Amino acid sequence: MGEPRSLQADRCFRLGPHTVRLLLGHSRLEVEVEAPLTADRWRGEFDAAAIEDLTQKTGNFKRFGIFCAMLESALLQSSDSVRLELLSARDLEGLWSRRVGMEVQRPPVAAALRARRYLILVYSVEFDRIHYPLPLPYVGRSDPAALQRQLRELRHELEQLRARHGPDPRDAEIQRLREQLQRAMEEKRRCQDELQRRHRELMDQLEELKASEQRLKLRVKSLTAELASCRRGHRTPSAPGSRERPPPSRSPSPAAPPRFDPTAFVRARQRRQQQLQPHNQRRGAAVGSSPARSRGRSSSAESCRSRRSVLSSGSGAAEPPPAP
Repeated sequence: MGEPRSLQADRCFRLGPHTVRLLLGHSRLEVEVEAPLTADRWRGEFDAAAIEDLTQKTGNFKRFGIFCAMLESALLQSSDSVRLELLSARDLEGLWSRRVGMEVQRPPVAAALRARRYLILVYSVEFDRIHYPLPLPYVGRSDPAALQRQLRELRHELEQLRARHGPDPRDAEIQRLREQLQRAMEEKRRCQDELQRRHRELMDQLEELKASEQRLKLRVKSLTAELASCRRGHRTPSAPGSRERPPPSRSPSPAAPPRFDPTAFVRARQRRQQQLQPHNQRRGAAVGSSPARSRGRSSSAESCRSRRSVLSSGSGAAEPPPAP
């Protein structure tokens, strides 16, 4: 192992939360456990020979360097095969009794031994589990005055180092990053406020749209019922004070034209022929026309009279024929 290394981590055990500190040297190991709620501390110092002898007694021998690496992995929780446990003297006796399988009656121990804590390194393999207990005597509580004195010494040493090496060029960069962080946090706060305001506005608009939709649905339902009533022929009740329109008057339809009577038409034609026959004979005798010409004119006049009688029969067909 190289230069001594210091490690610290907060762990929660069955006895409550504790702070574990390790100082790993070339051939020396220092372990300190502190209860932050009561300021009680337990500390133990071990050399390489004591650690190797402890591992030899458990039946699974480990070199000092290997044991320190296992302890570091357990503290940093970088491996699943090793973990740490913190037990009191009574807890350790109960663990020993469970392993033996029977209750072990031991003589009462001194108060100093009862106040001792044991930091257990648990090494789990495929078919076995090994416990390496590190005894930590009780060293009392931290002295506030001594801690304050140590803090002042550390601050003085830090100021001397800064004065010796000059101002750190990274301080300006750190200050700039802090200002950027502050501006970013303010911008984030403004964006959150704007987002909340916009969200409230949208929720109000949504409520208005829902109410409008409900009103439109009711209106559509009313109009649909009114339309169905009109289709069935039922009149909707008129509003108060409205006047009812009188039903439209119907104009009399024109009289149908008289029907054509063939019998009356034939009789009228015969009557007119009888009336015109003497007149035609006298006209033919006076002119002295040839019989053919007279017959042609007579037939022409007769056809003319027939056409006139047909035209007049439409209006006079209904009249009764004269007596023969």
